Amino acid sequence: MQNKKLIVYEIITKVFLFEELTAKRASTSIPYFVDSILIKDITYKEFHGENKLKGYTTDLLYPMEKDGLYKKHQVYAFRIRTLDQKLVEYLLENLSNHSTKEMKGLVAEIRMIRKGLFEKLYTITPVIVKTQEHCYWKECLSIEEYEEQLKKNLWKKYRNFTGKEPDESLPIWDSLVFKNQGVIPFPYKNITLPGDKLELFISNNEQAQDIAYMMLATGLGDLNSRGASFMGYRYL
Repeated sequence: MQNKKLIVYEIITKVFLFEELTAKRASTSIPYFVDSILIKDITYKEFHGENKLKGYTTDLLYPMEKDGLYKKHQVYAFRIRTLDQKLVEYLLENLSNHSTKEMKGLVAEIRMIRKGLFEKLYTITPVIVKTQEHCYWKECLSIEEYEEQLKKNLWKKYRNFTGKEPDESLPIWDSLVFKNQGVIPFPYKNITLPGDKLELFISNNEQAQDIAYMMLATGLGDLNSRGASFMGYRYL
């Protein structure tokens, strides 16, 4: 596989709401809005339906309302990040003026996130980790096993999106900090999954920094194209 240069693209989309949305409903409405654009094209309809790494993630509507309700007939924004330039071009053509029953796209703008030296990454939306036992990870994994599963997921993404074989002996982070006291609910289809908010202090080696940059588009853990693990970041 040919090595690929990583470029993280961020699309900022403004939307007009037709309905009042709770934060919970909005968190599923954003992925649905993107899905409904993808399925308009036969190639991206297949891409959407395939069980494979998608390489993009979405965040929540902002600004967040103090009462947790996004208001009808108001304008908000959300972000999509991806490593795929062709997907960026397709979305930019279709995000504006696309509508669902809940919202209408108004304008979409693109920027490339600079690859700097990262001090830390932190999750804006919860991290979801699927387990073989189909339970919340704390019920069936140790913290060491949990971290190892996160790393294996990242190495898989690194292979897929860069074409490089990772050196698994190198650290990705120096420390991992949980920012939540209790479980953070993550709505998915007709169920609610348990998630966590994490802060990762990134190791100062080239591979770790590359993986951190990749994470801005691919997220951490699972269900990233459903809006899980959208990452914030801070440079050194």
